[in-house]
Amino acid sequence: MVTNEDGYLVLTEEGLKVARRTYERHEVLTKIFVKLGVSEAVASEDACRIEHIISDETFTALKKYAGIE
Repeated sequence: MVTNEDGYLVLTEEGLKVARRTYERHEVLTKIFVKLGVSEAVASEDACRIEHIISDETFTALKKYAGIE
C-alpha cells in the first residue's frame, strides 16, 4: 500500500480505474433498486454487496434494461 506524506492512500492508475468502476456500479445498482421500490438505505446496502461480484455482462444488461447508459 502506498500513502502520501499526509497518510492518505494513493491509488495507482489501475486502482483508480477499479475504484471508478466499483463506484459506478454502486450508483447504478442503487438507482435501479430505488426504481423498484426499495428504500434508499436498503438499496445502497444491497448495491454495496452486489457491486463487487456482479459480472460485466449482467451489469451492462441491467443498465440497458433500466435505461441508464
